[in-house]
Amino acid sequence: MIWRTEVLDPKKAEEIDPIAAFDGWPVHEVGRNPDFFDPRAARLLRAGSSIVSDSVHLHSNGRDTHAHLEIGFTLMPKDYQPTYKRAVFGLGNGVDIDIKGMESGQQLHAYTVLQQPTKIISFEPHLHAPGMRMCLEAIWGYNIQTLNCVGYDHNWVRGYDYKDETAPLLPKGTILHIVGYMDNSPSNKNVPDPRNWQGSGNRSVANMFIDLGMRVALTDEQFQEEMVKRVKERPGTDVILGCPLCGVVARQPSTKTTAENHQQ
Repeated sequence: MIWRTEVLDPKKAEEIDPIAAFDGWPVHEVGRNPDFFDPRAARLLRAGSSIVSDSVHLHSNGRDTHAHLEIGFTLMPKDYQPTYKRAVFGLGNGVDIDIKGMESGQQLHAYTVLQQPTKIISFEPHLHAPGMRMCLEAIWGYNIQTLNCVGYDHNWVRGYDYKDETAPLLPKGTILHIVGYMDNSPSNKNVPDPRNWQGSGNRSVANMFIDLGMRVALTDEQFQEEMVKRVKERPGTDVILGCPLCGVVARQPSTKTTAENHQQ
């Protein structure tokens, strides 16, 4: 279910910025665990909002069926103000999906280039029936780091939340790369008919290939602060997975040390 919260009362909506009158929330999927937001980037839930969805994917079962979904929120303390902004960019391939029939071990690839320093909050593979596995890697110059590789089951979709001390801190210009591993063979019981070629689409028998994970955009100052904190948490570590510039921060002399060197 793709859904959002929106102020539907026209009079109330006129009183606020039209863009701020609604906000999209993470996609709900079968068996999915709760969403955890960065405490410095909580979403805004405006008073008088309604839950709205115009895209619910339900597999046909041949009879009229009622669906029931409950949504709950945990609210921040009064007077809370977020200090980080949500990073909105796509990482996936919804056009060039080519999955041959009767073959396992097929791969899909998608890339995006970060336009600002970014902190990765979660990783959430979104595939369909042939999907078996997805990996996420970060490419910075000649530095290539695999951040995650997880299995996938279309009957039980999961999101993977990073702890704050391990959330990847990636500089502007980093290339994010996802790899999907597809099994369209008789050994995959989720596929209705593995003889069929499969392409992209919204239906259950079609395919998607997306990382739906959450991210926050950082200013240059926030990015530096996050890296300094990460280096202090792991003293003596030359390479910190998910933070390709942390080694540079660790080698920078302090202002005091630099001044003393000049005096000498």
